[in-house]
Amino acid sequence: MRSTRILTTAQIRKLESEWMKKCGHNWSQVLMEVAGRGTAQTALKMWQNDPGTAFVLCGRGNNGGDGMVVARYLHLWGVPVDVWLVSKDDSAVLDMSTEESKANRAILESLGVDVVVSNESPEHAMSEATLIVDALFGTGLDRDLEGSFRTAVDAINRSGKSVISVDVPSGINSDTGKVMASAVRADQTVTFGYLKPGLLCHPGASLAGDLTVIDIGLPDASEDEQPIISLITSDYVRGLLPPRPTDSNKGTFGSVLTVAGSLGMSGATLLASQSALRVGAGLSLLATPKTLVMNLPPGEVIYHAIAETKEFSISVEALKEVEKLIERVTSIILGPGLSTKDETIEFVHKFVKELLAEDDKPCIIDADALNAIAKDTSVMPSKAKHIVITPHPKELSRLMDCSVQEIQEDRVKAAMNAATKFGCVVVLKGSHSIVAGPDGDVFINPTGNAGMATAGAGDVLSGIIGGLLAQKLSPLDAATAGVYIHGAAGDVAALELGETGLIAGDIMNGIPFAITNIEKGESSALEQQLSGSSNE
Repeated sequence: MRSTRILTTAQIRKLESEWMKKCGHNWSQVLMEVAGRGTAQTALKMWQNDPGTAFVLCGRGNNGGDGMVVARYLHLWGVPVDVWLVSKDDSAVLDMSTEESKANRAILESLGVDVVVSNESPEHAMSEATLIVDALFGTGLDRDLEGSFRTAVDAINRSGKSVISVDVPSGINSDTGKVMASAVRADQTVTFGYLKPGLLCHPGASLAGDLTVIDIGLPDASEDEQPIISLITSDYVRGLLPPRPTDSNKGTFGSVLTVAGSLGMSGATLLASQSALRVGAGLSLLATPKTLVMNLPPGEVIYHAIAETKEFSISVEALKEVEKLIERVTSIILGPGLSTKDETIEFVHKFVKELLAEDDKPCIIDADALNAIAKDTSVMPSKAKHIVITPHPKELSRLMDCSVQEIQEDRVKAAMNAATKFGCVVVLKGSHSIVAGPDGDVFINPTGNAGMATAGAGDVLSGIIGGLLAQKLSPLDAATAGVYIHGAAGDVAALELGETGLIAGDIMNGIPFAITNIEKGESSALEQQLSGSSNE
C-alpha cells in the first residue's frame, strides 16, 4: 500500500493531457466543470458561516475558468456574486486564454452575471464582500507577480475577508512552495486530482490554509516516472511497524549502538540512545568518551567508555573499540553531540570510510558527524544504501556546498539531489520534513508542530530511526516511519503541554503514545483534512 501521491506540475499536466487524448477533447471541459463545482461546494460552506457577497477574482487562464464555474454555481445556489477579471492594462475588453475558460465565462454572463474587467486595485470593490475566491493563477507559476496581478493579491491579503484559493494560492510556486514576489494568504485551498509539493513546502504550506483535494476523474498516476512523491500517512506507517510476537525477547527487536557525545553534550547521547528503546529496539548501547560515562545516570542504556581526546571528545584511537561493538548490534547511530574537534573529525572520517564501507550494517548519521563529513565528502562509501543522513538545512548546505536559501527554495529538489550525490537515504529536517531515497522515492511528512523547534529534537529523531533500523526496517522505511512517529510524538506532547514549553524529552516520552495512536488508526490533522477527498 502506497501513501498519498503528490504530483509535480509537469506530472499533473502530462496526466491530464494523456487522459484528455484518451477521452476526447471535450473532456477538458468536463474536468473544469467538476473542479469548479467541487470548489463551489466548499466555498458555499464558508459563505454560510458569514453570508454576504462572494467576490471572485479571476485570471485569463484555466484557473480563471475554474473561478467562472465557481461563480456560476454560487449564483445558481442563491449567493450574491461579483466577478472581477484582472487585466494587465487598462483595456475594458479582455478575452479568456483557453477555450474552456471562454466557454465558462460565456455561460456565466448568459445567466446575467457581469464580469468586470479591470487593471485597478479591487480593494474598494471587494470591501462589502464576506468571501473572496482567488482564481488568478493555478499551478506552474514560474515568474514573479507584478503590476495589476500583484496589486490584486495584495488587496486580497489586506481585506481581512475569508479567502478560498482555487488549486493553489495565487503567487505560490506549486512545485516548491516559493512565494513569487507576493502570494495570497488563504483560509482554504481546494486543489484538483492530487496534492502539489508547493502546498506542503513552506512558505506555501503556511499560506494554503486548510486543504481539500477534489477527485476530478483523473486516473491513477504512473509509478514509472520519477520522482514519486508521496505524503506519509498513518495507514502507511502502520503497515511498516515491526510486529511484536508474544514469544519474543530483547534479541527479537534488535540492538542499537549510539556513537556520540563530548564534554557538555551528554544530553544528546541520552536522548538518542533512549529514544531507540522507546520506539521498540530491544537493547541500546552508548559508546561515549570514558570520562563522561561516570556522570551518566543509571538506566536502561548500556554504557561503553571509549578512548577520548584531552578535550573529552571521541579520539581516533576509539575506532578499534567501536569496531568490536558494531559486531554486537544490528544498527548504528553516529553523531549526536560529537563536537567538531580535529581528532573527532578524523575519527568520523575513518569510521565512515572504513567501517561503513566494509560493513553494510544500517547506520544513521546526524549532527556533528555530518559537519565532519562536510569537510571531506569523499569519505562517504560508494555504496551507501544502508546509510541514512538527517541534516537540517544548514548542515545540508555544507554537504552540498550551496546556500541555505537554495536548500529552502526547493526542499524536495535539495533532498533528491543529496540522495543522488551520496547514494543514501536523506532526511531533510524541518516543518514537513522531506525523506528522499537514492532510487527516486520522496516522502513528505505531515506530522509535527512549532513546539518541536527545540534543542535535542533531532537527537530524538536519530534514536527513533536507529531503533527502527535495529528492528530490520529498510533505511527508506525506517526514515519514513521515523519522521512520522517523531512528529506524531511531538503532537502528543503539544496536546498535553502546549507548544511553547515543549522540550525534547517530552517528544521522547510521547513516542509510545504516538505508536499506539498509529496502531489504533488515528491520523494527523492534515490527513483528517484530506480524509475521503484524495487519490491514494
